Amino acid sequence: MSVSIPNLSQTAFSQLKGTTTKLAPNGSPADFRTFTVSKPGEFNFKINNSFTNVDIVDTNTNKVVANLKSQQDAADVSARLGPGTYRAMISQANRSAGPREYSLDVSEKQNVLMTAGGAVMSGTAQPPGNGDTGIQKHTINVVQGGSFTANFSLPNSRWAMMGKEGNVVASSDTSNPDAQADFFKKPTYKIDPGEYQLVIIPPSSLKSPTPFQFNFVPRDTTVQASGTTQESAISKTLREREVRLKQWASEASTTSTSA
Repeated sequence: MSVSIPNLSQTAFSQLKGTTTKLAPNGSPADFRTFTVSKPGEFNFKINNSFTNVDIVDTNTNKVVANLKSQQDAADVSARLGPGTYRAMISQANRSAGPREYSLDVSEKQNVLMTAGGAVMSGTAQPPGNGDTGIQKHTINVVQGGSFTANFSLPNSRWAMMGKEGNVVASSDTSNPDAQADFFKKPTYKIDPGEYQLVIIPPSSLKSPTPFQFNFVPRDTTVQASGTTQESAISKTLREREVRLKQWASEASTTSTSA
């Protein structure tokens, strides 16, 4: 039975499934799947089975461009791929094991540019299954920092934005619809320029692929819910200085008139 060759550039999510009935060069049970890429992009590869190895090979150069090895839990890796044909070799870590089924998830990893005006990202959440938790990872390149709030349209989900060192700079969840609806109840995040990873965790109860939108909205931290403006420290200092100057000028004018 022939297996169609998927083009990863034409879909946001693909799942390669099969059984390790063939042999890898080292003799372990394996399977081989071919896919194409028609335009440059970055992709997440996630193997949902324990103790499984995956090599992504560029068939033009026969070089391994990405590999991952799962232990007891699922494992994932990201790779930037150019146009061409690639082969995924899925093999079992235990060479004495018999054939078994596997599933390899491939999703487009978005690289979002964020400016002082915010950022917008659209995607599709996948229901968990076959060991896949549905977690997504995307890159956010912040070229202009500032204060932001976040809008996430997927209910009962969590998200976190992390720096290169793994430090969390922003995170929240959508379990409280009322808090999501009120702009002034949302947390405000101070985000500096740099490269970050956005991790999206959909609900475990998700039953079918669900589109979502995630965006960062610039927030003027001086504006309050009442519409008034909270005075900054510098503004307060300048205002108090102006009051003192006016008072001094008034006193000086009175003294001069009395004389």
